[in-house]
Amino acid sequence: MKLRRFFLCSGVHGSRDSLDWLTGAVVRQSPDALLFAGGILAPSRHAVTGSTPWSLNKDDYRFIEEFFAVLGSSGAFTALIPGPAGVPLEEFFRLGVELELVHPNVHVAHATVIEEDDLAVCGFGGPIGEQKLIGIDSASRPTVEYALRPLWNVNKPRKVLLLPVPPPGPLGGDEGVPLVAEIVDSFHPNLCVVAGRAACRGSAQVGHTLIVNPGCLADGSATWLDWEQDEVTFLDVRDSAAPSAPKARPGPRPQPRPITEDEIRRRAYLRWEWAGKPEGASTRFWQEAEEELRREAEGHPWSGERSA
Repeated sequence: MKLRRFFLCSGVHGSRDSLDWLTGAVVRQSPDALLFAGGILAPSRHAVTGSTPWSLNKDDYRFIEEFFAVLGSSGAFTALIPGPAGVPLEEFFRLGVELELVHPNVHVAHATVIEEDDLAVCGFGGPIGEQKLIGIDSASRPTVEYALRPLWNVNKPRKVLLLPVPPPGPLGGDEGVPLVAEIVDSFHPNLCVVAGRAACRGSAQVGHTLIVNPGCLADGSATWLDWEQDEVTFLDVRDSAAPSAPKARPGPRPQPRPITEDEIRRRAYLRWEWAGKPEGASTRFWQEAEEELRREAEGHPWSGERSA
């Protein structure tokens, strides 16, 4: 099936209302693909070095898990990047690797080309600037260009670039970053989705590239792209609660999907790291990871505390 109907979005910003709106909008729109340009955690978030073995705290960790679960439940091909608040990026990527295994339709496209049908998606998440910012897990122009260079050699008719900040001008306002416009000009993607404020949402055709700022889901803003009809529609998703399903007679309870040892091993390792890498507790972390994954497979969110 060709991917033609796209749901473009960014900026859930740690809001569970945003996750509800996203769920409802995806149910109603039934996109072939979902592209997320960063902004999972709140912009006001600040990592506190040394507060935990991970600078992502427990609330961050749980929200990212919930976000991936929403994307995974959509069933649509999904590509995403972290936003500037998703630092330290190394920790986000480590968690993302695990969550990609749990939700195989969801792909972190940071510095990685994700290919599906006639489409290739690549992006760069986190803070970016002309030069690396002191004291912040940011990337400079050479780093961004080096990470995105595989997009030049992809043999796909449609190329998409995801960036966590907007370009200058109407799509970015005072948040616009000149480097973004120059990256777009260098790589010439067919579509570039950028994160930006809802007040500046819009689209612009710049040469070969359609640039779209879909606005923030936290403000109820998203964008629908029908690539086949060349139509861009801006949405208010705050009223997009999932429609009530008709009542049906009880049937056989669906069987949960099987949990692989590789998934358990990765989750147990993450728990062990979270707890400060204690010695002699491997069995406990394995059992906790297995139970957590089993509950997720059965559709029950994990409500227990992680090991301290």
